[in-house]
Amino acid sequence: MEFLTIEAKDYDQAIKIARQRYGGAVRINSLTNNQASFAKKSSCTITCYLVDDKIPEDSENSDIEKPKSIEAPSEVISKMRKVLELNDFSLPLIDYVIGNLIWNDVKDITDMELSLVNNLIDSAKIDRDNMLNPPKFFVLHGSSAVGKTVSLLKLSLLYSTDIEESSRRKVAILSLGGSSKLNSICELYEIDVYHVGDPNALRQFVESESNKYDLILVDIGDIEKDLKYMMLDVIKKENIGHFLCINARYKLSELKHTYTQLKDEYDLRSVIVTMCDEASSIGNVLSFCNEIDIPLMFFSNGKEIESGIYPANSSYIMSLFHGFSIDFKSMWESANKNTLI
Repeated sequence: MEFLTIEAKDYDQAIKIARQRYGGAVRINSLTNNQASFAKKSSCTITCYLVDDKIPEDSENSDIEKPKSIEAPSEVISKMRKVLELNDFSLPLIDYVIGNLIWNDVKDITDMELSLVNNLIDSAKIDRDNMLNPPKFFVLHGSSAVGKTVSLLKLSLLYSTDIEESSRRKVAILSLGGSSKLNSICELYEIDVYHVGDPNALRQFVESESNKYDLILVDIGDIEKDLKYMMLDVIKKENIGHFLCINARYKLSELKHTYTQLKDEYDLRSVIVTMCDEASSIGNVLSFCNEIDIPLMFFSNGKEIESGIYPANSSYIMSLFHGFSIDFKSMWESANKNTLI
């Protein structure tokens, strides 16, 4: 049997190319999602084969076969629904992705799972713009003990040392509230850190020190809410960006509660997800982002500062799925074992 390889920007595009070239005779054997980097967008590579040796004449110029609604046996649909429930997806999102299945070979469970996963990935938005070009003042919001400070420390190393040299930035951490608890960690990793306890001190920092840095990661300490607003108002709106930090272990209702408390106060651009290695699933996070229409930016594992921060992309999201016949986690670990991020 001859295997054919097709690479495209995503799974959907790869399937369309395969159908253009080989018509209805094509079958999918395997899929690889290639991780995005700061210099290269993500892509998808599929390996496929033909059920016969005939390729339709003039197939490159023929119309793409329109997908038909899938009419899978009820037990297969039931199995897919149980897998999605196992991954903590919300019922509205489960109904949406199952309703959008458009595969016409129902005998191959692998093809059905790939189509289902593709619908799940399509439901997630990725904030590549802020990932590649973060605002000068990067402010991370979230509930207590969600992992904001650790995430900022991880990001400081990522942007200053771990990415391609041409994309690296001069980074500092700005601690609002004047706490010195970051000093020893920042000294260990050679990260510049500043502490300001009131609007005047912040104004002085902005005027005299901020020009030394490309990216300033703002750590909000345990300060009174009105004082926090006054301090953040010192920074020009065009220079500041607000982001939401959430814990992957939290239930959908808890994630929505955190967002509700912050959405009217800040223009939250995207989400950083922490403690993915401790979470039993990722469906709650994808359901949350889908419901409130906010993109993902980074995923974080563990408390080690020098590792475990990953740009949001389809490959990593798939690695967090459980219960499918395809081992997406092993696929991702094998493809990314030598990468820095």
